[in-house]
Amino acid sequence: MRAFLLGLLLLLLSPLLRAEAPPVITFDQGQITVLRDKSKQLTLEQARAAHAEGQFKPLPGNLGLGYIPDAVWLRLSITQEHPAARWLEVIPPYLDDIHLFHLRPDGKIDERRAGDRLPQSAKEEPYRGHLLKLDFQAGEHEVFIRLQTTSTMAAIVKLWQPRAFEQHLRNSYFGFGLYFSLMLTVLLFNAANWLVSRRVIFPVYIGYLLVISLQWLGINGLTSEFLLPERPDLANLSLGLTISLVAAMSWLFFMMILELKRYHRFLYRFSQFGIAISLATFVATLVGYYQIFMAILLLVGTVSLLTVPWPMWRLWKTGETWARLLAVAYLLYASLSLFNILGTLAIIPFNEWSILAGMASNIVHILFLHFAILLHYRRIEADHAAGIEKSALAGRQLALEQVYRGEQDNLLRMMSHEIRTPIALIDSARQVLEALDVDRQGPPEPERQRRYGTIKRAVGRLAALMDMVLTREKDIPEVWQLAKVPIDPLALTESVVDMLDTAVATRVRVLADAELPALQGDQRLLNIALLNLLENAGKYAPGESPIKVTLKPCAQEAVPGLSWHIEDNGPGVPNGMEERIFEKYSRLGETSGTAGLGLGLHLVRHIFEHHGGWVRVETGRSIGAGFIAWLPARKIEENLP
Repeated sequence: MRAFLLGLLLLLLSPLLRAEAPPVITFDQGQITVLRDKSKQLTLEQARAAHAEGQFKPLPGNLGLGYIPDAVWLRLSITQEHPAARWLEVIPPYLDDIHLFHLRPDGKIDERRAGDRLPQSAKEEPYRGHLLKLDFQAGEHEVFIRLQTTSTMAAIVKLWQPRAFEQHLRNSYFGFGLYFSLMLTVLLFNAANWLVSRRVIFPVYIGYLLVISLQWLGINGLTSEFLLPERPDLANLSLGLTISLVAAMSWLFFMMILELKRYHRFLYRFSQFGIAISLATFVATLVGYYQIFMAILLLVGTVSLLTVPWPMWRLWKTGETWARLLAVAYLLYASLSLFNILGTLAIIPFNEWSILAGMASNIVHILFLHFAILLHYRRIEADHAAGIEKSALAGRQLALEQVYRGEQDNLLRMMSHEIRTPIALIDSARQVLEALDVDRQGPPEPERQRRYGTIKRAVGRLAALMDMVLTREKDIPEVWQLAKVPIDPLALTESVVDMLDTAVATRVRVLADAELPALQGDQRLLNIALLNLLENAGKYAPGESPIKVTLKPCAQEAVPGLSWHIEDNGPGVPNGMEERIFEKYSRLGETSGTAGLGLGLHLVRHIFEHHGGWVRVETGRSIGAGFIAWLPARKIEENLP
């Protein structure tokens, strides 16, 4: 493929590499004089008078004035020693109106018309450009050429020998044939890539190449010659429209391939602005304001091309082959396109190389950018395949972990059920011993009573631990089935306080309103949640500082309910941690050696939310921590998720 493209490139450039220049007269600096006609009303007689008065100025090279609304007069003098036929060519092909006046040595005036507003059938020669066949007698000839166009005011004048022009014509069409064949080949190749990969970049690149091909067909006059030979108005309109679309597609394509949104946010926004200007120019072309908007569009394009070093340097630093190919392609494309645009705007002198540079920038796409895209997406496909393999491996590991987790859960469940029997025996033995003491000698002495209380609390804590194990077995809240029973919130709170270690329980102060709403829910889960909140307060509160628990009716969004407000005088919850402490496996450092169930606030929040309530950290406290938990007083529905 590379050898094929290189061969095509050499064939395309072969006419430019000929050792012998064709016999054609080109006019050196100063041989053509120019006059700008701002009124666009000058006649030939007035132009001749202006020349006689010295108003015509020597033209430094070719005509290049940019997008101006004026008409322009050119004058050149030709001395012919022998009678001969000469063909005068005026390029570029997109000049609208060309009016030539040939003043013969015998005083006669030969008047001719040309321009891209004429159909092919009205031209002297069915040719993509503008060719005027002149018959030169021996002597001095004076030629005035009036130009007017809605495109850029640029012109190159050549005087050909007929046979030399015919040879030039064959060479140019051969080069155009190779150029557009190459564009079509790459377009079809990328269409095949899109059908295989379904990558969005390929249809964008295809659209880009398609409108570029249409643009250069129009710029070189091939649209008028072959596609719309008798509709010059449509051919002229299509050129302005395709240039606007090329600009929009160019910004879109490079915005995607250079990943501007990810790496260069400013350039991404500027590209979006460029696309908007391109579409505005498209509309302006339809309503007759092409010249004004096209000048603005090309200026915006110039600024965009001057930003090339930033993305190019980022690509080059990656060290990857595809990225460096893309960087080289982008640099060459930008340099050649910039040369073409600056010549069109008359910021630099206009010449044939200005047009060739624009076409050559597209060859850069084919020789560099095309391969960069292929290498880039082959790399993506390889990474995608590796990702799929990695995902499959992770899936297998997850399946194994689930098997191990299932076995672990089964073991924990079996152990919890086995331990419940000795727990029940211990608690039963405590109750029997306590009853025997009462029967034998009345109420037990304080020391024995304290020990009985210690055994009772330890048994309660151990039972809660088993409940925690069974709860963790089903730690996905969506599958919990709530055992709904009526609950007295004050009795629930006091039973949880009784389960606390004596050192913590003696510090708890429970305050409750006289009338509290009844609740309905899973008492086992709510026991776990409140026990965790109170134990946390015991862990983090210093020394013998009190722990305050306040119960009171509280409505949320017109829903009646009940709130627990648990306060301590500990170090409090650090700023920024108010929500993080409810995340799974998140905990603060402990400030005491008090043992706890270690359920975590993550499970506490899920329990309250599963009952239709919530729990959160009280904000704005200067001392200690405060937790507020709320439950609705309404009845919980069956199978509440």
